[in-house]
Amino acid sequence: MYLGWFDDNPKKAPALKIEEAIHAYVDRFKTRPNVVLVNEADRADINGVLVRSEGYIRRNNFWVGWEDAAKV
Repeated sequence: MYLGWFDDNPKKAPALKIEEAIHAYVDRFKTRPNVVLVNEADRADINGVLVRSEGYIRRNNFWVGWEDAAKV
């Protein structure tokens, strides 16, 4: 299950946007995700979560979720 998160605020760093998306996922599903899919332009390192860039993810969109095969 993924949570889609959109944040196009140019004043926020991508890492902060990803952290906020993770927080929203935890609030919704009561568990921490292990993967976030992002556009290459939004790539950032986050401890404990694999941040993976995918060509089909549009800029400022963050897909937060759980994958059994994700390697953190």
